[in-house]
Amino acid sequence: MGLHKIPYVLACTVFLIYSQLHLVSTFSTSDQIIGNGYPVETHEVETKDHFMIGLERIPYSKNGNKTIGKPIVLLHGLYGTSMFYTLSNKSLSFMLSDAGFDVWLLNFRLAGMSKYIKNPKTHEVTPLRNASWDFSFDELGVYDTTAAIDYILNKTGYSTLHMGGYSFGATICLIALAERPEYNEKIDKLVLIVPTARMKYYDRRLIILKRFPFLFHRTLRGREYVPKMKNPDEQWFGHQCKNKKYMKLFCIFAMDVLQGNYLAIDYSTIDILKTYPQPTSIKVMTHYYQLVLADYFRKYDYGKIGNIKHYQSETPPDYDLSQVTAATYIYHSKYDVIAPPKDIKWLIQRLPNVKNVTMVKKFSHMGFATSPYLRPINMIIVKNLLENK
Repeated sequence: MGLHKIPYVLACTVFLIYSQLHLVSTFSTSDQIIGNGYPVETHEVETKDHFMIGLERIPYSKNGNKTIGKPIVLLHGLYGTSMFYTLSNKSLSFMLSDAGFDVWLLNFRLAGMSKYIKNPKTHEVTPLRNASWDFSFDELGVYDTTAAIDYILNKTGYSTLHMGGYSFGATICLIALAERPEYNEKIDKLVLIVPTARMKYYDRRLIILKRFPFLFHRTLRGREYVPKMKNPDEQWFGHQCKNKKYMKLFCIFAMDVLQGNYLAIDYSTIDILKTYPQPTSIKVMTHYYQLVLADYFRKYDYGKIGNIKHYQSETPPDYDLSQVTAATYIYHSKYDVIAPPKDIKWLIQRLPNVKNVTMVKKFSHMGFATSPYLRPINMIIVKNLLENK
């Protein structure tokens, strides 16, 4: 990494973590769905560890045919919400709906609409600053994802559904099926979009954090969630991205940073910054950082003493990817610096039932939501799901 990039990386990292802006925005995935002319339902589910998670549902297309087809549930990325799938009329959720699927969009605990669900016991919304942030990858996969699968199948009457995830959402798909392998029987096809598992070749520009890990740990010390906000229940960019010229320029810069490369962007999708970044737990971020530092895909590392307590071993166990037996379809980008081809190849070699791998040349990591050339790749995704439906 050139020395000239270090200030750039540090500036971006510090900005994301320390930003104190807290501009209120009521913008939601449901707004996006309605704005594009599609019907929407919202559903609430309680997980076995007593978190409330929310799902937006697009039961049928806007084309007038109200037939409800096979369900598919989509999982969003880190710091994000289900809005990833609804940013433009080329977005995956709308193209799936037009193809006849019953589309369900999951929001992980304390993200998106899940932040605003009333506690079933108190009948009040728990402020995020008072919520429990003691969760990592496992809870999102073992509890949130399986609760969503069971709820959707019970609601629709189907015995199986399709499941897809983008980036961190794909990571959680893998964990859910590896840790609860019986759920593979409930998944017809598994769609992994730029999945992050082992992250040995993750963005080389962040090598400074690998060489000096104390910078990461010192920044997060004493906190429960990031990014730091005066009020985590409020959004930080809000409507400013479109209403003020200087903020729009900054938001465009932020989009470039977040997607990892200066590649083509459909700037109408800048709406994603109205809800980005969502607060996430320090434990999630630490787990993510542990994987970036190492050459494995394994559970949270509590340290030797903590690992013995949790796993009866000094080191955390690897996620057993051989347990992910659902028919798997992978979509990734040649120029992705977050989920680069070398790490994707590692993942493919360890999954037992990969049916198709599609590599796109002109996409960044976020290109599967923000690229102006999104429609053709989404058509491929839809086509693969329709085959032998």
